[in-house]
Amino acid sequence: MSSGSGQISIKKRKKAQDEKYLQTDSGEDPFKWEDEQAAQRDSSEDAEIHMDTCHEIRRLLAEMRYLRQSGQTPTSQETIDEDKIQVSLLSIILKKLNRLGQNRCRNARDSTTEAKAKVDSLHLQLQNLLYELMHLHKEIDKCLQFRSADEEISLVPVEEFYREAPAEIARPAVTETDGHQQYLARLEWEREQRRRLAETCKEIKTTREKTAADIGLKQEQLDSLLPRLKAILKATQPVQESLGLPLDQLRQQQDTARFLPRPLYILYVQADAYREACDDKLAVAVEGVLEEARSLHEEADAVDDESAESEQEDMPTEKRHRKSKTQKLETKQRKLFACHPLFVTLSIKCRDDSVLHLSFYYYLRLRIVAVKMTLDLDASVGASTVAGSDLLSKASLLAYLFPGDHGSDTPNPSNHYQLSKLRMNDFSSYTGEIGRAYGWAQRLCGLRFLERDHGKPATAMSASHMAETVKALRKRVQARLALQTQMAAFERGTVPVTADISKLFPAKIVSRITTWKSSTYEDFVALPYTAAHVELGFATKQDTYFIATVERNTARMTAQLVLSPDYPKRTPLVIVSVFWNYERNATTDENVKAIETEVNMHFPGSRSHDFLLANQMQTLLLCFDVYLETAGAGAGAETSGPAEIVKEKIFLRVLLGRSRAKPFKYNPVLGLYFHR
Repeated sequence: MSSGSGQISIKKRKKAQDEKYLQTDSGEDPFKWEDEQAAQRDSSEDAEIHMDTCHEIRRLLAEMRYLRQSGQTPTSQETIDEDKIQVSLLSIILKKLNRLGQNRCRNARDSTTEAKAKVDSLHLQLQNLLYELMHLHKEIDKCLQFRSADEEISLVPVEEFYREAPAEIARPAVTETDGHQQYLARLEWEREQRRRLAETCKEIKTTREKTAADIGLKQEQLDSLLPRLKAILKATQPVQESLGLPLDQLRQQQDTARFLPRPLYILYVQADAYREACDDKLAVAVEGVLEEARSLHEEADAVDDESAESEQEDMPTEKRHRKSKTQKLETKQRKLFACHPLFVTLSIKCRDDSVLHLSFYYYLRLRIVAVKMTLDLDASVGASTVAGSDLLSKASLLAYLFPGDHGSDTPNPSNHYQLSKLRMNDFSSYTGEIGRAYGWAQRLCGLRFLERDHGKPATAMSASHMAETVKALRKRVQARLALQTQMAAFERGTVPVTADISKLFPAKIVSRITTWKSSTYEDFVALPYTAAHVELGFATKQDTYFIATVERNTARMTAQLVLSPDYPKRTPLVIVSVFWNYERNATTDENVKAIETEVNMHFPGSRSHDFLLANQMQTLLLCFDVYLETAGAGAGAETSGPAEIVKEKIFLRVLLGRSRAKPFKYNPVLGLYFHR
């Protein structure tokens, strides 16, 4: 019973405390009072009260359970009722503590929101101040970089200024001690000199205009004579026709052609016939020294003359000075390269009014035909190019016009023995002097060296190759002129795409060509990623090599271009390496290999032979844009592309397959990029 009475006393004290805790002034707003209580009370004390209350509730519930299980007695029932009341009161305390906690959370959120708003306001003020600071820095830089217009004027030296300038401008007493006044005086003297020069220039212009007027008057008088002269010439045409005067030149050419050696005569006849029948832009002429040809024609042949000369040398004569062996050898060497006095010139006019002049020479001892070439460019042809300066050279323009025909070797096998007998160098050492012995030139002249009757001219063979050769020559010149125009544009950083081909590309391509220069076969072979192309025979020593550098912001691409001599029959080979964080090429990056495939095989306008290389370079720039703008797609932030690469193109799907292929194919109708 003592324990029960102690518990009752504890309950009473607890009840008194709870009643005191729950008391509020009847006239005060309970919500306001709770807000004040939440602000004034310590949350840690409320937490302790909450724990004590929960502990007391558990204790009372355990006591009630114990009393019920021990049996119903009046005393135990009374205790249970009191415990129920006490539990209810404690529940009210828990609810109030919960409300106070909720109020504290709400107040904390409000204070946090208020502090955050204040921080945002301060951050906005900071950004405004930083922007103003940046603007001030820019203005300061502009002021520091300001250059006055007078700084670009080249003034006369100070000594010359004091020597030539008048005293009222020079003012030595003031300007010698004050640098600013001296500079102003020099500017004033410069203005005075320019004023005088302007007056002199005006007088000279007046004199020039007067002289031009006199020249124009005289030119009008001369021009008035031209119609009269034309009328006189037109009136004499019937007399010329009746006398056969227009045929004089043709008759003279035909008479001269009779003294041509048989290979050149076949060439003249077939070329003139082809000109009359098919090609009015082809001109044929016989040139050279007619008197020497006439005297040479009277002799039997070159072989008999040579034997007669040798017999004559062997005859002992006392009066004739005997030549040394060296002099005899030099004489024979000169005679070996003796050509016929007459030669045939073909002038082939191309589409852009450029004219290709081909002079065919026949060498009597060698029994071959060599060609010397000159090219007259029309004024409408574009500017020359530094990297492609050899495109129109004599050594490369007509080289490999047909497969394997470079012209630096003699087609006659017996010439090698002749040169060796006279202790002379290889035939290629003399091509600069005698011309190049192209195989097509031998066929045009009817010469064959691989058959049983080699060396004997055949008219049928010349006729069968005439049309094909003239067309090939004209196409070669036109292709080289177009190639020179393209390379001149590449050196300026532009790509000359024609209007019909430009429709197949997007309107904007960001990547640009920064450098274009020539290269060599040795430099190409030294690159590690070109070994496979060299082994497969795609790059040889006869090809021409160029290097193009393409840049977009910090990314850079180097393209190795292999141009075959028979361009554009054979598409130029483009091999790419990308320098972006590290070097990438077709052996290390599948997408770089895809770029090479796109440029070498799938470029738009592949049938446009005149600007074939330009179409390839435009495709290369487009693929480089796609390569950069799709960089980092599907990867983490650490492998994404550079921030300066602006994404300007639309891709339905950026990557495809395990190789992560990129969409390099452009559809000009939809303006989208697809995978191949």
